[in-house]
Formats: sequence, structure tokens, C-alpha cells
Amino acid sequence: MRRERLWIRWLWVASLGLVLFGLAMALLNRTPLFDVFNRAIDPRFWPAGLPPGAASFQGWVYGAWGATVAGWGLTSAFVVRFALSRRQPWAWWALVTGIGVWFVIDTALSARAGVWVNVGLNTFLLAVFAVPLAAGARFWLKGSLEP
Repeated sequence: MRRERLWIRWLWVASLGLVLFGLAMALLNRTPLFDVFNRAIDPRFWPAGLPPGAASFQGWVYGAWGATVAGWGLTSAFVVRFALSRRQPWAWWALVTGIGVWFVIDTALSARAGVWVNVGLNTFLLAVFAVPLAAGARFWLKGSLEP
């Protein structure tokens, strides 16, 4: 039971971390806080520098992307808190398949475009969620362990 609580807390914190990261991306993407992303991504698409209008487009794209990440994190948090913690097996399957679909498609597209910073971020996030989901699978796939 202790390990199950550890994995639930881990997933809860990871999900809330996604919410915060998404909100930061949506609201702070045009600040120096996100320069590290821009420096890693911009030269891949604009080797000679950003053309007119590209910075405005980036602000919109990162805003929409951040809102999506925040929504994904909030959905995960609710699934973890109100379904997985009650050992409802569908919640485990929902998280695993949703994360799997996101990871494969997003990471493949990022690799094809040469956006290695996103490949690295995706791999990190996959590990953050995969560790507790794999470790706790025996609790959640059986439903309640009570006789």
C-alpha cells in the first residue's frame, strides 16, 4: 500500500508539474525564460535568423502548445486523483495509451524535423510518467485488492 501511495503522489506531482510548465509556456513564452528553447529550435528552421512575423507566430504557437500541455497535465491529475487512486483499471490504460500515442507521434515528428531539444524533453517526460505507471501496474490493473 505504501508503494502505491508513492506512485500516486509521484504521478500527481508530475501532472501538476505539466500544468505549471504548460501555463509558463503559454504565458511566458516571449520572455527570457524561454530563450533556451528558442536558441535550440530557431536555428533549425531559420538559420539566418527569424524572418518578419516569425516571432509573433512563435508566441501564438507556444501559447497554444502550452495551453495543450496544461490541459493534458490537468486531465492527468484528475485521472490520477479520482480514478487511479481508487484502483480503477481504465485509468491506468487511459494514461498509458494517451502518453504512448503522444510520445510516439510527437517524438517522431520532432526527430524528423531535427528538434532534438523536444526529443530530449519528451524522453524525460516519458520516463517521469512511465516509472510509476510501470511500477504500480500490479496495483491498478487488478482493481481493488480487498477480498
